[in-house]
Amino acid sequence: MTISRSVIQENKTTKVGSEGGIALSEGLECCAYMKKLDLRDNMFGAEAGVSLSKSLSSYKHLTELYLSYLNLEDEVAIAVAKALKECASPIEVLEMAGNDITVEADSAIAACVAEKQDLN
Repeated sequence: MTISRSVIQENKTTKVGSEGGIALSEGLECCAYMKKLDLRDNMFGAEAGVSLSKSLSSYKHLTELYLSYLNLEDEVAIAVAKALKECASPIEVLEMAGNDITVEADSAIAACVAEKQDLN
């Protein structure tokens, strides 16, 4: 894992599970100046995903968020979308592929996309 003041990028071979995802999410709460967060291809699951969504509200400068293949599903997709919609971060990139997100999360994701003017 590479850690700097503005970037945290997860090694794609670590396969961090739920317990590690919760610990990482709690640690990320104090990273208000982070610009890019890449956690792709880990096994967070719902509990760690909800923990992560809570930490997103503290970010003010986040422009890129990569959450693909974390086993998040609808509950977390909705929580992440709501957190991003309400936070001050100028999100430009949001990647959430491979998380078994269904039509249940559509309205929350659509509201987030509508709110984030810089989203590509």
